[in-house]
Amino acid sequence: MVGSSAQKMRYASIDIGTNTILMLIGEINESLIIKRIEDFYEVPRVGKSVSITKKMDPDSIERGLSVLKKYYAIAQDYKVDKIVASATSAIRDAENRQDFLKPVKDNFGIDAEVIDGSTEAKLGFWGAVGGMENKAEPTLVIDIGGGSTELSYGADMAPARVVSLDIGAVRVTEKLFGHNPPDPDELKRAAEFIENSLANYSFSEIAPKRIFAVAGTATTLALIAQKRYEFDSSAVTNYEMSFNRLREVFEELKTKSHAEIRKMTRAAEGREDVLIAGSLILLKVLEAAYAKGFIATDRGLRYGYLLYKHLQLIGG
Repeated sequence: MVGSSAQKMRYASIDIGTNTILMLIGEINESLIIKRIEDFYEVPRVGKSVSITKKMDPDSIERGLSVLKKYYAIAQDYKVDKIVASATSAIRDAENRQDFLKPVKDNFGIDAEVIDGSTEAKLGFWGAVGGMENKAEPTLVIDIGGGSTELSYGADMAPARVVSLDIGAVRVTEKLFGHNPPDPDELKRAAEFIENSLANYSFSEIAPKRIFAVAGTATTLALIAQKRYEFDSSAVTNYEMSFNRLREVFEELKTKSHAEIRKMTRAAEGREDVLIAGSLILLKVLEAAYAKGFIATDRGLRYGYLLYKHLQLIGG
């Protein structure tokens, strides 16, 4: 084991989302600074159709277990001290979630914690802001997932206004898009659906100095905006994208088929059918916040969850 004390520990932190399952191998020191060793990314879409059926189908469960089997082996290779895992929107919504969670525990010894939307928003904030030098600056964090979108606003690692809304990229796509690409009527209905959901957040009562957008929608859009095919963390992290540039990218995306989107960047593979919905959600959030743009980052929930579980372990 790398860390035999609470002063320095090596974790595998797994984020089981509706569309993706992500794993961070990271070390955290006595100052609670997380050092990224490696990130892993798979797109099993365990939440396929959950927004409609309220159940995980057997194929989705098997895809998820296959990814976690792979991740478990990788975690052993990296000699982590502890594996922690959070499960979000689709698992929250699935009535048969134990059909997935039980074999995760039985096969790999991983207690995947189903976290509520508010906790997800708070930990997404910790993940995005925790790596920044200026943590005191008022910040809005937008985390667009497959099943839900979390908004968290605050400063000094203390998000004061958090909300989890059922407007994820997969959910909006499954609910409102029937064509490839979506037709104008579908896009109009999706925009109205998103706007109605965003009415539940008090944008008029926040004053962010900066806005971070985390997760795959934001990072994929950042790559497309820079015309980069291969994923490059250095090109994504802290990439500043204006509202107008985001609108230009969305206008381009909304006319493209899934196959055409997939060719734009490797990062679109596995999300090519939901990227239009994801970019529309981001546009509408920025519009509601009267924002001039956002900062993309690939530090999200898995970073915040690692910190959260470490604090529990050391009694912080």
